[in-house]
Amino acid sequence: MNKWLFRIHRWVGAVVGLFFLMWCLSGLVLVYHPFPNVDERDLQARMEPLPDSLPAVDSVAKRLPEGAAAKVRTVTVRRFQGQTLFDFETKDTTYTLCADSAEVRRPVTAETIRDVARRWVDAPIARIDTLHSRDQWIMYSRYLDEMPIAKCYFDDAAGHELYISIRTGEVLQFTDRSSRLWAYVGAIPHKFYLPILRRDNDVWIRSLTTGGVVALIAALSGLIVGLIMLRRNQKARGKLGSPYKKAWLKAHHVTGLTFGLVLIGFAFSGAMALQRIPEWIIRTHGDYRVSDAKMRGKSLPLSAYTDYRVSDAKMRGKSLPLSAYTDYRAVRQLHPEARQIVWNHFRDVPIYDVTTDTASFSLDASTPDLPPLQLSPATVEKAIGALHKGESFTISQIDRYEEYYISRWTALPLPAYKVMVDNADRSRYYVDPATGNFRNLNRARMAKKWVFSGLHYFNIRWLVERPTLWTIAIWTACLGGAFVSLSGVWINLKRLRRKRKKRRA
Repeated sequence: MNKWLFRIHRWVGAVVGLFFLMWCLSGLVLVYHPFPNVDERDLQARMEPLPDSLPAVDSVAKRLPEGAAAKVRTVTVRRFQGQTLFDFETKDTTYTLCADSAEVRRPVTAETIRDVARRWVDAPIARIDTLHSRDQWIMYSRYLDEMPIAKCYFDDAAGHELYISIRTGEVLQFTDRSSRLWAYVGAIPHKFYLPILRRDNDVWIRSLTTGGVVALIAALSGLIVGLIMLRRNQKARGKLGSPYKKAWLKAHHVTGLTFGLVLIGFAFSGAMALQRIPEWIIRTHGDYRVSDAKMRGKSLPLSAYTDYRVSDAKMRGKSLPLSAYTDYRAVRQLHPEARQIVWNHFRDVPIYDVTTDTASFSLDASTPDLPPLQLSPATVEKAIGALHKGESFTISQIDRYEEYYISRWTALPLPAYKVMVDNADRSRYYVDPATGNFRNLNRARMAKKWVFSGLHYFNIRWLVERPTLWTIAIWTACLGGAFVSLSGVWINLKRLRRKRKKRRA
């Protein structure tokens, strides 16, 4: 048995050693340089301001196709290409109408693309390519619906590149030379962000999972072998310590024992990154993801051990008639800096989500004063009661972060409502009273928090609340894991050299 363990560790480690080294070092890069993406603040800053003169929303809604008005879920008013546009979103499509009934929406032209590009980068445009397939920086499947995409190259020192949808004129991606360089040594190798893999999401997921499993085998077998050698040395010499005399072997043995559990944790969590917790481990009512549509929409009855996905609409409730809202033009008067207004709701509370050039906030649209939104406990109880009919629950307000309501990367809003549902899935919700946004968890998702984010990037409350200690822990773990991998690779290289010399002799 021991003989086979040694062989497994030697050969699997030889295969995955370089990958382990790459994952540890690229993981450190990812801490500070994520994959480039369009920053929400950049989008806000470049929105066109709304005009002083705006029409009544019901006068615009009258121009919708017959029967469409009754299906509208949300309405958005914004400014684009010098036109004020209303987006009426239904389940199946979005109708975009001009505020001025005498106008038609201008098509996206080459000049439109150039105008948008000039708003983003104050530099000459070197060239514009038309993309009909995804490249390294637009790999996700959501970009397929936007094809063709204009890729603008700029003649500036930073090497900016901007991706614009030719269909809508919206900015999809924004990179510069620095962000691309960091991605090549960080996110791309760490997450296998390669176009050839991302074209097929299933292939990409299987690749990541397989890599994690192989790495887990190497790390687990290595730790067991290390403990065996430690035990053998104790029996032979009567003391605890590494039996190896050669520097690299001893270093690999000692650091492997020291960081073995860390590497096992990294490998296991990496393998589980895109996988659900198996039902035979934690049985739940399907995925049990509660989307915004279900939270804000009508109730969905529970069905034992079936897929139960709750959208934001179901949490928030059925869409409200326009008459329930204070005239949106009052928002423009109170907040002249507004650049976008969205008709939203949470159950029977009408809401205006407002975006300015520097911030986003929600207003209670049920009163002419348009105060900042503050959902009452009773409103949240109504939403949860509609989702979990016949199930008891408790609601409380929290003013500090909890283990399942904390993020290393994002400052989650406080105070928040915490809702605990008394059901087999241990469902819980965290609702932001200032926006209606929420997080929901069940047994499987709470377990996933530990087996992925907890193990993989130490998203643990005790560490997250102590940033210096978190930084020390992640650097120590990654550098320690990198050295274990590097020493293992070097030992295997030396072994191969010896075998080659013997063959020549």
